[in-house]
Amino acid sequence: MFQPYITPLLIPILALFIPIVAIVAHHLGKANSERQRHETIRELARAGQPIPPELLSAVQEAEAAPKREANNPNRILIPGVINIGIGFGLMGMFAAMMPGQWLWAIGLIPLFLGIGFVVIWAVVRKQPDPRL
Repeated sequence: MFQPYITPLLIPILALFIPIVAIVAHHLGKANSERQRHETIRELARAGQPIPPELLSAVQEAEAAPKREANNPNRILIPGVINIGIGFGLMGMFAAMMPGQWLWAIGLIPLFLGIGFVVIWAVVRKQPDPRL
């Protein structure tokens, strides 16, 4: 059915497609539950029924969560440390697999990305809070 030269390409394509589908499914499910929650609130308001506080608090929490995360200066530190670890891990792995080759340098990409995140975190952390 498939040509022999197409089959090896399907493995990485499918490997990349699976997380994309998972992310899209998560966001669609989240949007669907939000739409149903808002529809329930509209129907209760239209019928003149009292709206349960749990329903309103769930909506308010969903709207406030991104604001809380955006104000946290440590949100930059975690990906920085992870990238530094991945960079050192790739450098060590490639250096052990092929000593004397240049492949260890591939680990420099996430390493320097991580160092950049940590530098940004250090600069942002020292700035005064504009809300005060």
